Amino acid sequence: ALAGVLGDLGTGVLQTGWGIKVEEKTRLLSRMSEKTGRPFIYSQLMHAQRNPNQWKEHVAIVEEAGRMNEDAQNALLKTLEEPPPHVKFIFATTEVSKVPITVLSRCQRFDLKRLEAGLLAGHYARIAALEKVEAEPEALALIARAAEGSVRDGLSLLDQAIAVGEGKVRAADVAAMLGLMDRARIIDLFAAVMAGDAAGAIAEIEAQYASGGDPHAILADLVSYVHWVTRLKLVKDQALADPSRTEVEKSRGVEHAAALGMAHLSRAWSMMLKGLKEVELHSDPLMAAE
Repeated sequence: ALAGVLGDLGTGVLQTGWGIKVEEKTRLLSRMSEKTGRPFIYSQLMHAQRNPNQWKEHVAIVEEAGRMNEDAQNALLKTLEEPPPHVKFIFATTEVSKVPITVLSRCQRFDLKRLEAGLLAGHYARIAALEKVEAEPEALALIARAAEGSVRDGLSLLDQAIAVGEGKVRAADVAAMLGLMDRARIIDLFAAVMAGDAAGAIAEIEAQYASGGDPHAILADLVSYVHWVTRLKLVKDQALADPSRTEVEKSRGVEHAAALGMAHLSRAWSMMLKGLKEVELHSDPLMAAE
């Protein structure tokens, strides 16, 4: 929601019921989430025509705008062409391709980008400090990577981690919660694979599986590590500046980058991507991973 996003981004934001105050301008927020049919849209449009009694502007936020049916979209067109001066529409969607061009052409478009893992980790660290929660930096880095650029998804994971750790956010708890294995063990598995030690690699992945590791997550971590080593080989200084990486990943990654050629890393990347697809399709993920 807009109020929540504004509250996360800065100060001077006060949310009270359906109203938020931003730089002394108060607006009424009317949620239209998951109500995408013509009757509801018509009722909101009729409401929008009336001048607000308490607020200066009426802001209608349509979440998941890509799910509006054709009738609802048609009902909006006239109002979008000539909106009342006190009305603002905000359409939010993750599927912009499903919003018809007739609606898009009448709107200003802003594409929100994913945030970097380092920025997310810092944001979660500030939240943990405000909530007086002890959080290990490595645990926050795991949450930031798992969030894949989404502040909201990461906050949900942080809430889960606090509940699991009973007020403390530990790397081991987060890894177990996400089905991830210790980064050092992933690197050990990578080393065995790249050394051609088939017996050692199979023993390691079976041990990780027995410890609760998900075969798909293990292979995904391997793919991520291959990408990390490749970046260390090509853009070392930029890669080492990534605050979401642990010291173990940095030190051993540098060693692997120096020892392995681009041909080996490219082949490993291709084979592991193929393996990920096989793990997804196979009824026995461990068998496919091995």
